[in-house]
Amino acid sequence: MKNASPTEKRYQIKEPKGLSARIQFLRDYFFQGVQRAWNNEYTAWTTGTPWDTQYNELTYYIVPETYAFLPTFVASFRQGARAVDLAADFWSWSLPERRAWFLKEVMVKYVPQEILPGDLIAGARFNVQTSQCLSRPEAKERERLIKKARPLMKWFHDHGYGNAGATSGHLIPWYEHALTVGFKGIYAEIKAAYQALDPQEQASERGDQLRAMLICATLPRELAGKYAQLCTSLAAKEPNQARAMELTHMTANLARVPWEPAATFWEAVQSLWLTHMLIMSDENYPGPGVSFGRIDQYLLPYWQRSIADGMEREFGKEILKCFWVHANTAYDAMIRTGGNQGITAGFGQLLTLSGLGPDGKDLTNELTYVFLEVIDEMTPILEPKPNVRLHRGSPPELLDRVVDMIETSQGAPFLLNFDERSMAGMMREAERGGIPDLIRPENVHDYAPVGCLENTMVGNDRSGTVDNNLNLLKAVELALTGGKDLLEFVDPLTGKRSKIRQDGPATGDATRFTTWEQFWQAYSAQTRYIIAKCVEVQNASETIRARFHPTPYLSCLVKGCVDKGRDVTRAGAEINFTTLEAVTFATTVDSLLAVKYLVFDTMACSMAELIQALKNNWQGHDILQAKAKFKAPKYGRDDEAADALAKQVMDLWCDEAWKHRTAVTNRQFRPGMLSWNYWVGDGYVMAASPDGRPKGQFLSNAICPSNGADIKGPTSNANSVGKVLGGKAKKGDWGEYLSCLPNGASHTITFNPGILKDPEHKAKFKAFLKGYIANGGSALQINMLDAQMLRDAQDHPQDYRHLLVRVTGYNAYFTSIGKELQDEVIARLSHSRF
Repeated sequence: MKNASPTEKRYQIKEPKGLSARIQFLRDYFFQGVQRAWNNEYTAWTTGTPWDTQYNELTYYIVPETYAFLPTFVASFRQGARAVDLAADFWSWSLPERRAWFLKEVMVKYVPQEILPGDLIAGARFNVQTSQCLSRPEAKERERLIKKARPLMKWFHDHGYGNAGATSGHLIPWYEHALTVGFKGIYAEIKAAYQALDPQEQASERGDQLRAMLICATLPRELAGKYAQLCTSLAAKEPNQARAMELTHMTANLARVPWEPAATFWEAVQSLWLTHMLIMSDENYPGPGVSFGRIDQYLLPYWQRSIADGMEREFGKEILKCFWVHANTAYDAMIRTGGNQGITAGFGQLLTLSGLGPDGKDLTNELTYVFLEVIDEMTPILEPKPNVRLHRGSPPELLDRVVDMIETSQGAPFLLNFDERSMAGMMREAERGGIPDLIRPENVHDYAPVGCLENTMVGNDRSGTVDNNLNLLKAVELALTGGKDLLEFVDPLTGKRSKIRQDGPATGDATRFTTWEQFWQAYSAQTRYIIAKCVEVQNASETIRARFHPTPYLSCLVKGCVDKGRDVTRAGAEINFTTLEAVTFATTVDSLLAVKYLVFDTMACSMAELIQALKNNWQGHDILQAKAKFKAPKYGRDDEAADALAKQVMDLWCDEAWKHRTAVTNRQFRPGMLSWNYWVGDGYVMAASPDGRPKGQFLSNAICPSNGADIKGPTSNANSVGKVLGGKAKKGDWGEYLSCLPNGASHTITFNPGILKDPEHKAKFKAFLKGYIANGGSALQINMLDAQMLRDAQDHPQDYRHLLVRVTGYNAYFTSIGKELQDEVIARLSHSRF
């Protein structure tokens, strides 16, 4: 730190570099936020019927911050919606056809087309809230079901179980296919499937769906045509000859793509963007989890062809940087809300670089490094969120580049994914999910993460990666009380009290347990109960989505939907799961370790004394709390006994998750570990825990050890993570690697920036990464942060608006995430040595 004048920043943060005047303007213009003359905020559209609604609250049931506002959001969009002139026979069509036609009508005829100065990519406005297109009887039935689902969801959260809902996004569409055959080819495939049906099938729901998809398959062509007309008009009026030529070239691009197969790199990126942005329009959901997959692989042929034909390398990067800016305009949906003009981190348009290919070959290529350059030059900026896949054979040049970028970016600009452990998880999914024909040793390398870090296959997989978020710690509380809440719930808005009742199974009076095994059996029974309860909550919203919220455009881009004639919201994809994400893992493990240590091993207290301490929020029990926090064993220290219990906890809930399926769509539950922001907010919901945590203190984050517990350093931390995922065996799920989490697990480690101060320390850090590949988890987020700098950012947020930090599988602007989460980031142990 240096002595700073009132106008100087006290600490240096990462800044963009090497930007052309074009990209500097577009990037700066984006960050003007509400001061811009143009933005991509929501517009709402209605059929004009008095019962019409636009906002689909189901997809936000996993966002507790919205609960108090759900009725307001529904009413506000309804009030602000503009009417669309309907076709004369609109109400005679099936619901999927109505939705398809309405979306196309809005995007082509009502939403204006615009191109910003210097932009090389067309496709600006896409954040829409379109009519649900329900008839009066459909709307009435949906509302009846919502009135059942909403209180069920709210009770589940208020009592500390977590949250669950049928959430949009969070998949990787079949973009490579769209580029290869164009929507002309997709249209032909849908048409052939429809014509293969007999008349009775054409009149069925299957026929309805395929007709809706035929409508949607022409949407990109017609919208591209409108943008082509705009480019022609702008070129005719453009005084700068070079810019006029660019606009003329854009006209030619849009005359071909996305309808025709892409031929050049510029066409491919243009086609990819229009195809992608219309998914956000179709789902009325601006970006979260709609990810690009292995982009450096499927764009490589277009890059090589264009370079061979004379495209300058820097111009290719300009095209990508325009693509970068477009991806960030998803945040304009909420531009007038929040402390950073809607620019949060709720969206995860993830792209994947490098990684293994067939026969164990590394697929790092020239475009991989181009993308890394673009990331480095554009950072700090939130979208798209990059992921770099590493493995035992990753080239040294790639590791060097990754470490150099980590050094200069406080919140590393990418997620690191580790192939061997991740592919082991996907092979476990193939076995437990009964789909060995779809996930095989020959194709498992083509997995890619979505959203934050959630692993799926590409183009044919809807695994509902954030649909269910379960607080494992609740089972510890219920085991202590015999199936009841420890504390009476008081509604923070109304002050209304809910009497404590028997919710979980009556597993007995814990004060009468004489052995650890008795308590473990009670915990196991309560774990099975909370998982079953989560399934019940998920089913309530999944049923509504499957019945009333088709997304026929997205279904055109998910393999399986055409063959089945079924929407992706109705399990049309070839691979269908819903993911149970476990939250509070380390807090749960440490709490069980504390119960075992305090009550049964050392007899430092009775069970009754421990329960009373928790009811008192540890007030008046300082000595016992200190023993729980500092004497009891902890997960995350490479301690065999502690990690063995952690593995026991992991195996219990994972095995239980696989047993369940959704009622309407028959999607199997699969396990994963991603905490998003829940471990902070739910710390205020859940009672004090046996590990010494008082109510109101944040919980543990995903698979990470509890803050302050990993006192043995990052290698021990990583080893504990690898062990609870399964470690290694002679016959693993993939080679010698085992993994019980196909979805993967979020693991964040914060280091002091001095760790990379010279070549010797960089070499040690690369050795740490190689050790993580060998023995660690499936994914890693790295922060290089100075705690004093973060505290200064809290005091002077105006100086740190663009400071990025890693949170849990995603990066966020530090000044926009709220003080509770800021304090959590600061509280993470900063490792200063290996």
